[in-house]
Amino acid sequence: MPRLDDRQHQTKKSSKTIWIVVTLSVLFSLSSIIFWVIYPFPSDERMPYFEQDYTLIYKGDTLSLHGMYDDQAYIPFSFIKENIDESIQYDKDSSSVIVTTKQEVYQMPNDSSSFYVNSNPAQLNFPAVKKDNGAIYLASEWLQEVYPIKINYAEETTSIIIHKNEEVLQKGMVNNKDTVRIRLKPTVTSPYVAELTMDNNVTIQGEENGFYFVRTKEGVGGYVKKSSISLSGTETITTKTNKVNNPFQPNMEWPVNMTWDGIYQASANPSSQPSLPGVQVLSPTWFELENKQGDIKNIASKSYVEDAHDKDYRVWAMFSNAFDPDLTKEVLANFESRQHIINQLLEYAKVYNLDGFNFDFENVYEEDGDKLTQLMREFVPRAHEAGLVVSIDITFLSTSGQWSKFYERAKLAEVTDYIVVMAYDEHWSGSSDPGSVSSLPWVRRNMNRLLEQVPHDQLILGIPMYTRLWKIETLENGDTEVTSKALTMEQAKEWMKENDVKPTYDEEAEQDYVEYSPPEKDLTYKMWLENETSINKRAQLVHRYELAGVASWTKYFADEQSWETLEESLSHRKEIKKEE
Repeated sequence: MPRLDDRQHQTKKSSKTIWIVVTLSVLFSLSSIIFWVIYPFPSDERMPYFEQDYTLIYKGDTLSLHGMYDDQAYIPFSFIKENIDESIQYDKDSSSVIVTTKQEVYQMPNDSSSFYVNSNPAQLNFPAVKKDNGAIYLASEWLQEVYPIKINYAEETTSIIIHKNEEVLQKGMVNNKDTVRIRLKPTVTSPYVAELTMDNNVTIQGEENGFYFVRTKEGVGGYVKKSSISLSGTETITTKTNKVNNPFQPNMEWPVNMTWDGIYQASANPSSQPSLPGVQVLSPTWFELENKQGDIKNIASKSYVEDAHDKDYRVWAMFSNAFDPDLTKEVLANFESRQHIINQLLEYAKVYNLDGFNFDFENVYEEDGDKLTQLMREFVPRAHEAGLVVSIDITFLSTSGQWSKFYERAKLAEVTDYIVVMAYDEHWSGSSDPGSVSSLPWVRRNMNRLLEQVPHDQLILGIPMYTRLWKIETLENGDTEVTSKALTMEQAKEWMKENDVKPTYDEEAEQDYVEYSPPEKDLTYKMWLENETSINKRAQLVHRYELAGVASWTKYFADEQSWETLEESLSHRKEIKKEE
């Protein structure tokens, strides 16, 4: 029989053992609970990836936009305008989509397999344009013929994947023998949207927290562990079309030397052209908008063109909007009226054997500027098809909506061959302060701003061949009256001779200047001259900024010496002083 202290020892030992067992059991239970709570067990929940049919996928993003399907995928017009071609138009009056490229103008009527390219009828086996619930859609097969894009329709998921030409895709391949799940978030606890098996190919769009974001050929996107994917090189997207360049070339000898020929009635057309040293292009002011139907007033002369060609001049006839903003708004409003203008101009080009057109649209409502750009987009491809050079006149940048802000200068430069900046009038007939028509510092300041929007080698500098004679008179009531009148170069010389005044040099305007106060009269005349000095400086701006050339307003304002000075100055670049 054990002793008392042995029994007490055994009891203590037993209690300790029980305590250890209980403690271990508690710890084990806690560990199990922690394990089950904390360990990221992969989710078995599957979620649908697409919430709608015909979802668009672009630049790796799933868009809220959706297309439609009718024997092929149809893409929303709104997507094309926002992402592919901002110049695409929907013309309500003709129920047509209008697409312009460097070479073609397409008119695609709704729900019709017939369409027009540069006004010539063409045919498809399907409608290029469909309308559904008020939305416009474009056929993917046709879009891929016109734009440098590639469109894949995934029948299994009805998704529509769009790529641009030369887009580079990083490819990957599943290297895991077990099924790999694509998850909504970069964690295994996230629901999955698709499964991949060994050797399945995917496109890798990014990585996060040890996961790749991948997309399948069916358009499904999500996260897969990096260890399950092996990189398999890149794929460069190649599209059917690469229509981005314009094969047409004006073939003009640099620098271009153009002069406007101010003719305002048919009887004023000269029978013969004088010799103008250095001048390559004559731009007679022959065509003008006549009415709201878009008819064009025409005072052109075939014999004028024949004589000009005999003397090696090219003829870029001017077409103006009559400086009428209401008339301009009306005729630019829709495709059909714009086409009426274009068809007339092209017909006149044939009749008179023209070499090009110079567009002079001024005094246009600011909200109609994009319509002018659209007119040029629709005109230039057809003009180039006919071998015609196209230029358009603009002003320097200013805050005036109707005289400056309506010009979409950068967009016009993308479309036309030349942009002609009318570098005048700094001070015009209604100015309250006398000043130069176009001082050299004013031209340079504005030229620097303009060249941020228009390429230098496309810009022609318009130069004035006239000046203004300013009259500043003190009236009997003590008020000062400022008036002016425009003078040609010859008229300015005659005025100085009659009043026996000699010019001095105005350092600020960098022009020759005259000032004269008649005896016993409370008035003063001022005039900043356009002469050999100013012409030489303006011509040197062509070299300074590497411009395309000059255009002079007008042939009738210049004297004989001015043509020789201009030719000489354009031919030789002079040293530019640092202070300029």
